[in-house]
Amino acid sequence: MRSRLTQLAKEPLVQCFLIGACIYGAYALYGAPGEEVSDKTILVDAGRIESFIGEWERRWKRPPTRQELDGVIGAFVREDILYRQAVAMGLGEDDPITRRRLAQKLEFLTNDIALFREPVEGELQQYFQDNQELYREPGLITFSQVFLDPDKRDAATLADARELLARLKSAGDPDGATLDAGDSFMLQSYYREVSESDIRRQLGSGFSEAVMQLAPGRWHGPVLSGYGVHLVYVYERREAPSPLFDNVRQYVLQNWQREQQELFNVKFYEGLKSRYEIIIAEPPADRLIDGPADTKIEAGSDAGEKPAS
Repeated sequence: MRSRLTQLAKEPLVQCFLIGACIYGAYALYGAPGEEVSDKTILVDAGRIESFIGEWERRWKRPPTRQELDGVIGAFVREDILYRQAVAMGLGEDDPITRRRLAQKLEFLTNDIALFREPVEGELQQYFQDNQELYREPGLITFSQVFLDPDKRDAATLADARELLARLKSAGDPDGATLDAGDSFMLQSYYREVSESDIRRQLGSGFSEAVMQLAPGRWHGPVLSGYGVHLVYVYERREAPSPLFDNVRQYVLQNWQREQQELFNVKFYEGLKSRYEIIIAEPPADRLIDGPADTKIEAGSDAGEKPAS
């Protein structure tokens, strides 16, 4: 009997029913009996749009683009829907100070509900197969580099690099003499079995990305870094073996659960949103600028947040 119940609990249909029951139970627990959200209209009028634009201008010292303004409006609508649902469920009083916290509280609740579902047989393995690159160890490379200093060589740096590259190719495999052919450099000339992230920390992302693409057994260049110009000889580049599921299962489960939370939250929010009539006034064109959005808009942020660089 117990094994039968366990088997049933793994069925997607049963899990959906249980998730729905959790939502209903949470509403019954936190919401007042018979309580409904009284106002099913969310009005984003011209005055509110003007306040969004004004707040954006104060924060970013420029008007928003239409895409950025749409992001702010979408974040406001999402927050308001979640806030009203939180109030209807009795998660807090109708206080402007707690509005944002209540919307977040409802999101935390849905996150917990999403974690209720465990992956069915084979589901986690399939997720692993679809996302193997997330769990692969970084490839390793062994190389030497000769540095040319643009502060010393000025406009002749690239021409000098091409001339030296031709000589190095003629010489073949690098030795101490060829590695000393360039200018003095604060970092080492020889790197043994380092990953792209190791190289990036010392020589920057542009250099590391370029070097990881170079073929072994020959000289390459010029390769640029923040320091100057480099000529690079790759001895060996070794790709990491494919990861084994059993070795990374815990990480796969964590990523799968995170994705399930995101999917559940989207469906939950869209279901709530469908219960509202949302009216948004057309923003004045002369209060916007042209161009794509270069800020990240989220619920709980009135005027956006600059993405991490």
